[in-house]
Amino acid sequence: MRTYAGFLRRHLWLLVIMTAATLATTAVVTFRQDSVYRATMKLVVTQTGGTSQPDIGSQKLSQTMSNLLESDVVASTVIRRLSLDTTPTELLKKLKVSFKPDSSVLDVSFDSTDKQVSVAILQEFSRSFQRLVDVRLGVESGEGARRDSRALPVIVATVFDPPHLSPERVSPNPARTLAFAGALGLVAALMLAFVRESLDSGIRDRNDAEKWFGAPVLGTLPKGSVGQAPPGVGGREDRDLVEAMRVLSANLQFSAIAARGPTILVTSAENEEGKTTVAANLAVELAMSGKDVICVDADTRRPRLHVNLRLVGEGKSLTNGAGGSLDFDSALEAVNLVVPSQNGRPLFRTGRLRALRAVPVAPGSPGLYTRDVIRDLIETVSSQADYVIVDSPPLLALADAFPLALQADWVLVVARLDRTTKQKAGAVRTTLDDLGVRNVSVVLTDAPTRDLYHYS
Repeated sequence: MRTYAGFLRRHLWLLVIMTAATLATTAVVTFRQDSVYRATMKLVVTQTGGTSQPDIGSQKLSQTMSNLLESDVVASTVIRRLSLDTTPTELLKKLKVSFKPDSSVLDVSFDSTDKQVSVAILQEFSRSFQRLVDVRLGVESGEGARRDSRALPVIVATVFDPPHLSPERVSPNPARTLAFAGALGLVAALMLAFVRESLDSGIRDRNDAEKWFGAPVLGTLPKGSVGQAPPGVGGREDRDLVEAMRVLSANLQFSAIAARGPTILVTSAENEEGKTTVAANLAVELAMSGKDVICVDADTRRPRLHVNLRLVGEGKSLTNGAGGSLDFDSALEAVNLVVPSQNGRPLFRTGRLRALRAVPVAPGSPGLYTRDVIRDLIETVSSQADYVIVDSPPLLALADAFPLALQADWVLVVARLDRTTKQKAGAVRTTLDDLGVRNVSVVLTDAPTRDLYHYS
């Protein structure tokens, strides 16, 4: 039921729009149609005379007479006598003849937008049909005058219920038509929704992420948070983002795996999924909770960490020190934390946050980091802090992320709902498995508010 409820929630807009569009279109067409009225009558056809008893209730006879009534011969006679501007084919489309099994009663109806015309045409159909039956098959046929008691039977057509108008119009019927259109529109919308669902390869929720990444979801960030600077460094106040980061920080600090090491690598399948946002906000949240944190920008192709942490100026970068010539103490930049205060005094005591920048390198340049260089870097930096948060290049975009993943104590893979595909998630899972990386968790960005953990 939760699966179906999620399906309906995701495609509710489609169901509503398609059903409403179908109803609106049907309503416009229906109310612009001319009213159609129906005239009806009943004919009784019998076979009598000769040595046999009258035949009433013959299905073969009723079927034969029904076919003759709907013939071009009768229609042409009606058109000629009433001087109608139409063809036999068009006229017969509006004529309906039916009968019940073993019955000689023909139920005849004619539909027209003119009440009087429908009755007049049906009256002429009855007269013309009776006349033709009498002349060709009945008492006025060529053999009728010479038939004796042993002659063949003759056909008689009699009007039992004269042509009359039905009290209500037969169409349009707005209530019935709109009900049918609404049901049809809903069915069509459901079919289209199932097609969209089957073709949708995006990660839609927590269950999808855990299934395709093969790792637990450690936290979720609200929709619209990708690219936001942390409130702790002067970014826009966002209560949902702050609460989400506190949950993620608590999971990192108090889960059993957190005791295995302080280095946390933040990566993603591809770019624009929110890994730098997660790295910056997580580093600030840990520092605000009293920890000594170093945040390292290892994405040399698209470094953005210094923007999220509101660092100014140039500063020394990780790229400069990849060959071992960098003095890390001088390269680390302090990040100013904005602490709420009362009467000029901070409300709580924070830890320390420092950052190590990266500068972009030319496209097509060889990887700057070997496994040994990264090992030395991680050992040096992690010895100076409680936590080291590394903003890594996307795993599926560059091989630069591989040695970083091997040296990290924990890998956080950031996935953006409805953007990260199941195929990309599976590729990340395979890549990390091939590298032998086991401590992996997932952080979801762009999660709807209903999927966030908060309390108020």
